[in-house]
Amino acid sequence: MFNVENSGTERRILSEAEQKSARERRWSLVGRVAQESASVEMCLRSLMVKLLNSKYADIIAAGQSATDLIENCIALVQANEEINDQTRERGLELLRSLKPLFAQRNNVVHAPWFASSYEESLTEALSLVSKRRALPRATVVNYAEVEKLCNDLNAKLPEIWSIERAVRRANDSL
Repeated sequence: MFNVENSGTERRILSEAEQKSARERRWSLVGRVAQESASVEMCLRSLMVKLLNSKYADIIAAGQSATDLIENCIALVQANEEINDQTRERGLELLRSLKPLFAQRNNVVHAPWFASSYEESLTEALSLVSKRRALPRATVVNYAEVEKLCNDLNAKLPEIWSIERAVRRANDSL
């Protein structure tokens, strides 16, 4: 929840222009998270295709959610006998590190955000996160944390491509 208790100072209501600017920032953040996560999903799909190493791999990987891609890639990295132990360890560490990022991503992209008309809406909003068979839970969305999520997702792209290249080289050596 927003911190409405104050040490005697009065809360400032934002002007219409400030509220509009804050709203556009929220929309921009949601869009950026969606774009960064879509890029990671594309890379995961490509990694899964290389791990499957089959003419039907594109069909199998198509349409899978990011969570399914991560889980399937973990299983395939563990089972793949062609990749070396260093690549396997790096791949598993990378894939496991994606799980919490996609959990955050889901909360940012799929939960509605509600901002106040006060100054705190310049840095945070209230979000109603709803999980299956559970009541919605109010959570504070800090914009700086969402920007960090975007950066963290983007930073995973070259790591995924590196693993994908190592798997492709292993496949080519067969």
